[in-house]
Amino acid sequence: MIKGNNIKPPKDFLVKTCARCKNDFGPENFSRTKSWFYPDGYLPICNNCLKNFLKENDFNWISVNKICQYADIPFIPTKWEELKEMNGDDVFPIYALVFLGEEFEDLGWGDYFEEFKRLQRENSIEEEIPKLREEKIRKLKEKWGANYDYEGLTYLENLYNGILQTQNVNGALQGDQALKLCKISYEIDNCIREGSPVDKLLASYDKLVKTAEFTPKNVKSASDFDSVGELFHWLEKRGWKNKYYDGVTQDIVDETIKNIQNYNQRLYINESGIGDEITHRIENLKMAKDIEEQSHYGLDNEYDLDNYDNAGYEDLFKDQEEDNFNADIGMSDNV
Repeated sequence: MIKGNNIKPPKDFLVKTCARCKNDFGPENFSRTKSWFYPDGYLPICNNCLKNFLKENDFNWISVNKICQYADIPFIPTKWEELKEMNGDDVFPIYALVFLGEEFEDLGWGDYFEEFKRLQRENSIEEEIPKLREEKIRKLKEKWGANYDYEGLTYLENLYNGILQTQNVNGALQGDQALKLCKISYEIDNCIREGSPVDKLLASYDKLVKTAEFTPKNVKSASDFDSVGELFHWLEKRGWKNKYYDGVTQDIVDETIKNIQNYNQRLYINESGIGDEITHRIENLKMAKDIEEQSHYGLDNEYDLDNYDNAGYEDLFKDQEEDNFNADIGMSDNV
């Protein structure tokens, strides 16, 4: 890597064209750099274009780190977040100016990049941001109690995660036993450092280990599968795809369905006269339906029911009058 003390002092310029937006600006609109690739000592892209680029990427660290690489300035997350909180979206020119000072004269982008990658591998990026670190401590205190410092909380959390990874912890009861075991272990370490007796703590520790069955025989490997679902998830992540065979019998149910279908097919094809019988039956069903729609009772015809009733009453009265007349004639004859 080319160090800053090997870079010649930048030459001032009056106007420079931004390689991105193609507009002309003075030196105050470009960020300073000590990179060997920019002899004039300024980045070829103006500050406004850099700001827009970072805003489009939500100021994520990958984008910031990329610009720092071009400018050959170290990317220190804690310093970046501190300056961003103070200067908002216009943070990068100020950040670049800070690392041009004598304090960082011999430091380039590569010096801090290895440290940055180490933090990523260890999932310790949040340790570099005060707000994230405070939030982590708050959550740990809710879990373990407020009487532990950061060192103690880290010890307890790491031991607890180790137990979860190596032991078969099932259910809330064993989870609570694992938490208490971690606390006893931490107290034992404190007593050892202070020179205090640990006999009672060791007895409690040993008893709790046996009660929770956190023994070597129950140790599980981190690569073991606890369920079939985990096995298939592992296979699918590596590109495995299950093959489906449509139309193939998989069990006794599929075999039974297939036998019934074959029987019905043979019954229809091989039985003599069954086709004609089915056709005749279908025609009969159609005829029955037609008869229902056109009833022989003539319900579809319209009749004057009032006139029908009146005619009936007139016939009845006429019959009665004739009976009465015949009765009178008979009586006169007898007289």
